[in-house]
Amino acid sequence: MASEQFELFVILLKLKSYLISLMDDPSLEYNSFDFTEEYLLRKYPGRKEEVLELLVANKIESDAQIAFNENIQHKFKEMVIGLDSHHKLSEILDKFQIAAINDTLKEKTLDNIKLYREQKLKEIVSVLLQLARIWTKRNEIENNIEDFSLLDEEKVIRPEELEELGQLDFETSVSYKTISKLTEIYLEQLAEYYFKFGGDISLVKLLDSVDEFKQMVSSKYRNLFNNID
Repeated sequence: MASEQFELFVILLKLKSYLISLMDDPSLEYNSFDFTEEYLLRKYPGRKEEVLELLVANKIESDAQIAFNENIQHKFKEMVIGLDSHHKLSEILDKFQIAAINDTLKEKTLDNIKLYREQKLKEIVSVLLQLARIWTKRNEIENNIEDFSLLDEEKVIRPEELEELGQLDFETSVSYKTISKLTEIYLEQLAEYYFKFGGDISLVKLLDSVDEFKQMVSSKYRNLFNNID
């Protein structure tokens, strides 16, 4: 019984953390369980109705009450095991080393969440801007390589131009590596952002797309190998 109560308590704490990551302004009216139902349906579909009924039975009737009430975790304790069993719940929390969840939720103010989210967005945009600059540079490199290659084919390329062509080959290799690395960083940041701010479903679909991309590239190389005489 204690284990079931503990699991329910953790679900409620995770629900609160999820809600405050979405709802920025306490002055706005969030007088429904729209976000709560979405979260439970995705994360704990088998316990969705149980949790909703427990909330309503304890006069908690909206997402806002859960997200913006700093003392809601104490209410959660009372809901799952009752006031007389408070000491027992504390022992369970200590045993599983998650008593710090309460302190974390207290410290995780709305301003801090907004600041963290904005910082992550700035980092993502910065990587995308770097990618855009590198791709623009790639266009210049490709055009120069075409010009020098044409001179080389016509046997009219001068020594200094041949040296420049070699340097362009080097820059091409570096730019490809840079684009690959920046793309890797972008995908890492995107995955972290989705994971922390509720994009779980999109993140799963993205991972499926990555697997499809790997298969597509492998197929292209197999076809290329098979077509080589």
